[in-house]
Amino acid sequence: MARPEPNWITFEIDGKQVRAPEGAMLVDAAKHGDVEIPYFCYEPKLGQPVGACRMCLVEIEGIPKLQTSCSTPVRDGMVVNTTSDRVKHAQNAIVEFLLVNHPLDCPVCDKGGECPLQDISYGWGAGRSRFIDPKRHFKKPLELSPLVAIDRERCILCYRCVRFSQEVAEDYQLVFLDRGDHTFVGTHDGRPYVAPFSGNIIELCPVGALTSTAYRFRARPWDIEGSGTICTMCPSQCNVELTVRDDTKVVRVLARDNEEVDDGWLCDKGRFGYQAFRSPERITAPLVRDGGFLREVSWERALSEAARALERSGDRTAALVGGFATNEEGFLVQHLLREGLRSPHVDSRAAGRLSGGHARELARPVLSAKVSDIDHADAILVLDTELVEEAPILDLRVRKAVRRNHARLVVASSRPSTLDRNAGAALRFAPGTAEAGFLYIAAALW
Repeated sequence: MARPEPNWITFEIDGKQVRAPEGAMLVDAAKHGDVEIPYFCYEPKLGQPVGACRMCLVEIEGIPKLQTSCSTPVRDGMVVNTTSDRVKHAQNAIVEFLLVNHPLDCPVCDKGGECPLQDISYGWGAGRSRFIDPKRHFKKPLELSPLVAIDRERCILCYRCVRFSQEVAEDYQLVFLDRGDHTFVGTHDGRPYVAPFSGNIIELCPVGALTSTAYRFRARPWDIEGSGTICTMCPSQCNVELTVRDDTKVVRVLARDNEEVDDGWLCDKGRFGYQAFRSPERITAPLVRDGGFLREVSWERALSEAARALERSGDRTAALVGGFATNEEGFLVQHLLREGLRSPHVDSRAAGRLSGGHARELARPVLSAKVSDIDHADAILVLDTELVEEAPILDLRVRKAVRRNHARLVVASSRPSTLDRNAGAALRFAPGTAEAGFLYIAAALW
């Protein structure tokens, strides 16, 4: 299925003429005119908006009542006002309602300093409180899982975490329990929320209700710096941002949106695997064998020793590039060998190359799609792999394509798969016969 090209329309917002893609939600279309509309519950990655928080109310000409801009598609010629007295009064009221039971935890909250509720309270709140009665209290904090702590007093019931669990990861563990002002987030039976993508709810939470047990009280936003890099925990190579303190200590890993690769999500292996960086078994300095023993040396000496060894071996040097290396690293390795050492001995697998027939099948143009093309695929074949274990982000991509675009999914595997319940057909073959199964399917298709 080809990607749809957007049709651009013109509408008016706060007296300005703005062009935006037809059908975009007003809250996104407003950004094309540098107009910011506050919101808590809206997150495009979660799919269809729910309008739960009401923070994004705007006035639209011809409609008597205020409308939620997160769930209202923009239309050609639409006239929108985000700064009228009615809108300001409604926004002030929503902020006031949210703060009625919200604790004054900002000085000790991990979200303090990077909290949307703080920012919106300053920007769109009334600036004062009329509330004098006791606030609602829950037992706090609790471990929602070994990786996620929950403070239910801070929760504003934006629905983001529950929607992620039910509509993106499809683990169906998180729900709203109880009713009215006693509503809280939890699991059906009170068991820990253990799932491959559970850490995403920490980033999704617009307040400090969900925090990382590994990051709690480790740093404040003004103590840290962010550094963009690539996750190496699996072949997906998701874009991530390392949160670094004191220039050397990684204290957190955040997702870094890249629609072409990861869609802004991270698996728990990529999000929490950074703790292995501080393992006592990790090599943190270059080692050179001297007298039969490996000894720590300076980088200058180590590089000099490596250069001499490569110079001696010359065109007899061989290199194997591991599957966790980035494309850029692989390019640099082959450039070093082929251009610097004049050696053709570069490969990415120790067990030999694919047979000519397999290589030709995999090189067909029909198989040269990008990761993001999964979103718009008509049909998807998953062959003898458990994506959630081998390339977790692709698991979410496949689920998204089936759920939103009704892609037909076929899972062919020698063992049960977590994607079986999403599949239109689940095929089973004997272990060790994946090669024959692939060639059979290829023959049927081509």
